[in-house]
Amino acid sequence: MKRISMTYGQVLFELGIKKESLQKAQDMLHENEELLSALENPTITKKEKENVVEKLFSDDIKSFLKVVCDNDDIACFDEAVEYYDELKRKTDKIIKAEFDYVTMPKDEQLERIKQYLMKQYQAGKVELTLKEEKDLIGGFVLKVGDHVYDNSLSGKMRKLQQKLTWR
Repeated sequence: MKRISMTYGQVLFELGIKKESLQKAQDMLHENEELLSALENPTITKKEKENVVEKLFSDDIKSFLKVVCDNDDIACFDEAVEYYDELKRKTDKIIKAEFDYVTMPKDEQLERIKQYLMKQYQAGKVELTLKEEKDLIGGFVLKVGDHVYDNSLSGKMRKLQQKLTWR
C-alpha cells in the first residue's frame, strides 16, 4: 500500500466519514468508468472536477474528494478506503482472518477458532473469511495479518521436503 493512500485513509478515519458514504462513492466510481477516468484526467480542469464531485457525491465526502482530485490522487481512493477499514477494525478491536480448508469445519470448530483468535489477539470480534482450497490435501491454513498458521498436509509435505533436501 502506498504511503499517500495511507495518509488519505488516516484523514478519512479522522474526519469520521461513515462507511456507507465511502461505499457509495466507491460503487459510483467502479460502476462508471467514465467518471473515474474523467476525475483522473489531467486535461480536465480542477474546477470542472469539483463541479462533478459537487453534483454526484454526498455532502460528508465532497470536500475530501475535491482535495484528492486537486492533487490528482483519485487512483488512491480504493487503497485509502482499505486503510480506513483497517484503522476502523483496530479501533473496534476486530481482527480479520482467512481460514482455508479442504473440508468445511463444523460450527463448533469455527467458534473455537474465533475464541482462540480473540484471546490471542485481544480482540472483541473476529471477521473470519472461509475459503475452500483442495490443493491443501488435508488440514487447514489460517491467515491473520502477516501471521500464517499452516496445518495442512501440503504444508507438512513441503517442510519435510525442505528438511530432506537440506541434509
